[in-house]
Order: sequence, then structure tokens, then C-alpha cells
Amino acid sequence: MTLAGGETAAGPATGTAPSEVRVYPHSPFLYWWVVWAYGFFCAVLTWVQGEGFSIGGSKPLLIHPQPWVGISFTMVLLFVALATTVRARGIASILLVLLLAAAAIGTQFVMDIQGLFKTPPAILVHMNLAFYMMVSSSLFVVWVVIVFIGDRLSYWRFRGAQIERVQRFSSVLGKAPESYSVMHVRLTRHSDDILAHKILGLAFLGLGTSDIDGKIAIFGGGNEHFRIENVWRASRALRKIEKMMGPKATVVT
Repeated sequence: MTLAGGETAAGPATGTAPSEVRVYPHSPFLYWWVVWAYGFFCAVLTWVQGEGFSIGGSKPLLIHPQPWVGISFTMVLLFVALATTVRARGIASILLVLLLAAAAIGTQFVMDIQGLFKTPPAILVHMNLAFYMMVSSSLFVVWVVIVFIGDRLSYWRFRGAQIERVQRFSSVLGKAPESYSVMHVRLTRHSDDILAHKILGLAFLGLGTSDIDGKIAIFGGGNEHFRIENVWRASRALRKIEKMMGPKATVVT
């Protein structure tokens, strides 16, 4: 049974331990849902409140009369690009949030200056309906392909005392499979990136994403480390792993 967080559990929902749990990492493109979702919102707003504007006698373009629509879309795009490129954790994430808040307040102050939108250099950002639809639709299609197809070609499988990193078509790519017979594994969930894990991952709605750090004590001595990034609802998968592996797993959430 495939679960919403990228976890896969076998067996009926009777409280018994699953025989297998799969954990799917995601690329940072997972968080770009905000851009295409807000783009569709701007498209609807433009379609309802927009005005026709013709350039050179061509077919009229539907444009929203207020510049804040285009400016806000641009700011959302820049925010997501920054949040998925600069991974800020701990105190660094707080400082980055404060910096973004200061930038937003400064932008609002500049926008409120009388005459700024009427005289050069005017801050007028207008996109037509076709722009919002093209950008949002393209991003949506790419997002669906990457999140639901591309990201699922590689996952970590936990079953019994065995941990495997499965990469489909790995033999074609010349990559050897990774498999560990573990004496003990310590799994630590990190959800300390405020922008990515908390805000874009929708942690405030009870969802959220996390990174999982693993330290494996293997038979024959020695340790192996691995990291699973951008796991959707990671705590749910970790509870299943802890239940399945028992004393062989220590989970820190």
C-alpha cells in the first residue's frame, strides 16, 4: 500500500508492523508548486478583472490593470528560487526570513511613494493572461513528471535488518546497488529549514518535509552514513520503520 508521504507499507491496517517501508527523497523542485499555483491564481484574477490591451493592431491582450499582480508573481518566483537554492538552517534560516521580511517592507514602502507608478522610472510590472497560463501550465506539467515519476525512480527500502538504496534502471546507468545488513541504524529527522521544510512544505498545515540522516552499524564492524532529503511527512515513515525494526532502529524525531 503506497502512502502519501512516499512511504510504502505492506499488510492490513490492523496495527501490525509492516514488512517493508519505502522512503522516497525528492528534488528541491518539489517546492515549486507554489509558483504554478500562484500563477494560476493570477491567471484567474486577470481573466475576471483584466482589461483588453492591443499592441500594433494585434489581437487584444488581457492584462490586469493593477501592477501588484505582476509584482507579487515576480516576488513569489524569486522567493521560491531563493528558498530552494539557499538552504538555511537554524539561526541562519531565521536571519534569512528577517532579511526577506525587510525586503518586503522596503518594497511596500517604495510602492507607496506617490507618483512612482506614474512617472519615470515607473515600477509597472504587467503580465497578460497568456503569460500566466503558459508559465503555470508548463511548470505544472514538469512538476508532476519530476515529483511523481522522476523522484520515484530512486528510494530507500527498509525491511527486517536490511536497508537498500534502490535505483531503477541502475544497471543501464552502470551503477551498483547499495545494500546493508545492519546491526543497528540510527535515523534522525531534521526539519530546521524554515523556508523549505516549514513554509513551502506546508508544515503549518500538519504536513511538511524533512531530511533524514542515517547512521548504520554494519556486520563486520564500521559505520555507513546516508542522507535522504526532502521527504514528505517523514515522521510517518520513521514511526513505521521503528515499529518494523524494533530494537535494531533508534529514531530521533
